[in-house]
Amino acid sequence: MDSMHFISEDYIFLFLAQICILLSLAKLLSTLINRWGWPALVGEILCGILLGPTILGRIFPSLYAGLFPADLIQRNMLETMSWIGVLFLLLVTGFEVRLSTVWKQGKTSLTIGTVGVIIPIIVGFLAFYWLPESYRGEESNRVIFTLLLATAAAISAIPVIAKILHDIDILKSDLGLTILSAFVINDILGWLIFTLVLGFAASVSNMSDISPLRTFFEIVLFGTLCLTIGSKIVGKIAKWIKQSSLPHTATILTFITILASLCGVITQWIGIQAILGFFIAGIMAGNTEEISERTREIISQMVHAVFVPIFFVSIGLKIDFIANFDIFPVLLFTFIAIAGKFIGAWIGGYMGGMKKNEALSVGIAHIPGGAMEIIIGVLAFELGLISNTIYVAIVIAAITSSIAVGPLLAWSIKPRHYINISCYLSKKAVEINLSAETRWEAIRILTEKAVGHIKYLDKENVFSAVKKREESMGTGLELGTAVPHARIPKLEKPIIAFGRTKHGLDWDSPDGYLTRSVFLILTPEEDSGIQVQILSAIARLMTKPNIQAKIMNVTDTDEMYQILSKGLKQ
Repeated sequence: MDSMHFISEDYIFLFLAQICILLSLAKLLSTLINRWGWPALVGEILCGILLGPTILGRIFPSLYAGLFPADLIQRNMLETMSWIGVLFLLLVTGFEVRLSTVWKQGKTSLTIGTVGVIIPIIVGFLAFYWLPESYRGEESNRVIFTLLLATAAAISAIPVIAKILHDIDILKSDLGLTILSAFVINDILGWLIFTLVLGFAASVSNMSDISPLRTFFEIVLFGTLCLTIGSKIVGKIAKWIKQSSLPHTATILTFITILASLCGVITQWIGIQAILGFFIAGIMAGNTEEISERTREIISQMVHAVFVPIFFVSIGLKIDFIANFDIFPVLLFTFIAIAGKFIGAWIGGYMGGMKKNEALSVGIAHIPGGAMEIIIGVLAFELGLISNTIYVAIVIAAITSSIAVGPLLAWSIKPRHYINISCYLSKKAVEINLSAETRWEAIRILTEKAVGHIKYLDKENVFSAVKKREESMGTGLELGTAVPHARIPKLEKPIIAFGRTKHGLDWDSPDGYLTRSVFLILTPEEDSGIQVQILSAIARLMTKPNIQAKIMNVTDTDEMYQILSKGLKQ
């Protein structure tokens, strides 16, 4: 009888030391990076480069060998945690994919998302097809290699752009809604194409005897069932958990983990990487009203705090970036990835009926490759489909595009002239004792105050427009603020109404706080730029020190109007 084997205390000691060092340095660097307006993943990858063979292994080889020994068991322990990170990153990415929003957005988002994938793939294929054989992996041929690079260059990163839209205060705007809706199509099409390419790669390299077309058909069938019947089942189970005596958040977390693992098992069995299963599970959970925004946010924060940093750090630990740096593929892939996605989404915006300035913003928003581009690179590298130099090029391109998108997008939406937002707030539309029990009652009351005196507008039509927009994407912000809004036909100039409720309303906000300050924003249908500026101004106002306390303590309508008017003007 064979004796049982256990992981020794030395393995556990070193593993815990690795986690402690990696997480500490990754958090420090990502915090510093964030102060410059760069995504956290840049600091996390930099941490891996500093502690990996690129820097530490080159300067202090004995220290590097002691901290990250070549022992297979020790390496696999860290590698396993890294893969848990990438699996759960795809899960929380799926949370951002709201299918109902896409259908309500209709032609515009569908056109941007579709054209924004097809054009970059065509551009990428034409550019990468001529690369020398030395850039390919051992398990690849010219067509598979080119398709992989073209797909990697075409896919955009929802987590990166969602964070940037939040940071520049336009996440809840119509422009933000259009961008996120288009990203949904981009991600789904991108991953389906990548799945098909991997299927062909497996067939060519004799890693599988399953037909790639059969694999593609099975994964499309599985995804369709999950996103239709599966979403309803997930909703019923989540509702049962909510109504039971079980601890809600903890039980939902367990349920989502089981759901993701099951989907991962099925996609792996079909012949596709388990990450696609986790992505599909995230979409199911994200499209279920019974799982609140706050619950999804808690799960996302846990994943991004522990598991995701280890994955990004491991990227730098895998390879020597200096030894494998080749300027030609780095510049080529970075240029094609950024230009291809920008041109594709820009053309898609025009075809979808957007104005010139809106199409420009949409094109810029699609350039970050971020985590999605890196994940494709990691998978292709692990399967031997790309060389070390191409792997390094993909990582550098993903970082570069993720850094560039923030300043460029902020520039594209910046007003070309000064706008005094306070002039759109009417004293008659300020209510300091909002008598509403639900968000819909609050919107109805504020609609009456905003347009009740305007004869050429039907207040029921206005209310319906705001309600429809609210159902597409909730407008609850952090710190107890909500900004319901809509673009109204025939409206001559923007209108801002404000209501305060001391008892608070459930607006399904990301931080779980009840909403006490409600800004109703109505803008002319033709002018989307002013909506973005108003939302940004309100977001800046409500994050000022002590403003929340001032608003809650006001007892006079005139005083409330003066506080809001002064704050919006500044």
